[in-house]
Amino acid sequence: MRILLTNTGPWGTGSAVVAEAVLNELVQKGHEALLFFPDAQLETPEKGHYYSRTDLYYIWRFPIERGGLRLPTFPLMIPDPNPRSPGDSLTFRDLSEELLDLYFREGRRELSQVIDRFRPAVVECQHIWSMGYLANELGLPYIVTANHSDQMGYRYDLRMQDYANRAAAGARWIFAISEFVQREVLALYPGVQGRKVVHLENGYNQRIFYPQRVSRDRVLRALGVEDDPRLPIISFSGKVSRTKGVDILLRANRLVQRERKALLVIAGTGRLEEEFAEEERKDFHLENVYFVGHHPQPVLAQLHNLATVSVMPSRTEGFGLAALEAMGCGTPVVASKSGGPESFVVGATVAVENAEELAAGLLRLLTLEPRTAEELRQAVLQKARHYSWVRIVERRVQHYREALGPNSPD
Repeated sequence: MRILLTNTGPWGTGSAVVAEAVLNELVQKGHEALLFFPDAQLETPEKGHYYSRTDLYYIWRFPIERGGLRLPTFPLMIPDPNPRSPGDSLTFRDLSEELLDLYFREGRRELSQVIDRFRPAVVECQHIWSMGYLANELGLPYIVTANHSDQMGYRYDLRMQDYANRAAAGARWIFAISEFVQREVLALYPGVQGRKVVHLENGYNQRIFYPQRVSRDRVLRALGVEDDPRLPIISFSGKVSRTKGVDILLRANRLVQRERKALLVIAGTGRLEEEFAEEERKDFHLENVYFVGHHPQPVLAQLHNLATVSVMPSRTEGFGLAALEAMGCGTPVVASKSGGPESFVVGATVAVENAEELAAGLLRLLTLEPRTAEELRQAVLQKARHYSWVRIVERRVQHYREALGPNSPD
């Protein structure tokens, strides 16, 4: 079967990790698959891989300039930082009517070229958003995956609601990455029937995130972290943003450092100065905190393998893939009850926006006796290994075939 996957942005975000994992597993299973996404052509280490693999990726290249109008980069659904977006990035809500029209005209042209060249049997669009709208407009059989960031965008951007509603209405199936997102979809999009919304959770890359011996000195030196071997490590992987609860974590850090000194290594895109006001930052405690920026998955796996505990203090989270990746390395997680993570996290779950509970959860895991810590590690690994892309993509393929009816190709 030929399957076209689309995403609203390039690599470096959770939805892109999902899209690429599905792509790779489909190819492993003998299907023909292609991933279509926009990119601003920033020079980063991963760029060469994506731009050279025309057999796997079709890249819609930004900036776009037509008729005196200029879109410097692909627009974002919500104003969270994006690792592939330059400083002049815009959300869809920021676009003028003329620029939004330019985005859809060019997107329609690019997607049509992909369709003509690749001839997919079915399309899966990450997000109930612009690509689903275009697939609907072009009359393609398509499925949309609700990732929660698109539901956040739906609430944030009233103008885009009509486009999203059409994307949802025309989809053969809607995959929801958690029961939380499934409920959210049914509540938000008019006329979407429950039988069409399928709970289809995420997996993680078990070839990257697994228990491994790594050199603490080498990894931390490469990340620019001044190591003190006596201190345990807390890992955080995610955007440096209010959505991801970094402000809550940095307030909790005061309580953690008071009781048990630890290195807090924050890996992700974004800067405190851009995301939080100066007055708010005065309450942040930065002792033993290192912001190391965005890194590819193998580096994150090394960091998680060094960590005693990982943390996900999000205000809202559709699934919590970063927590699952840490668990794949055997690292317990302290996560907020933000929607998705509490359904699978092993370690501790705490109230949203509660720095005291967050600190207490971290301190409890940082001070476990060795035998208890090893028992917890085994429980973490057992839970994580349930989330296999092999099994999840098998279910996807079944739904692709059902979407196409009895004459679907193999």
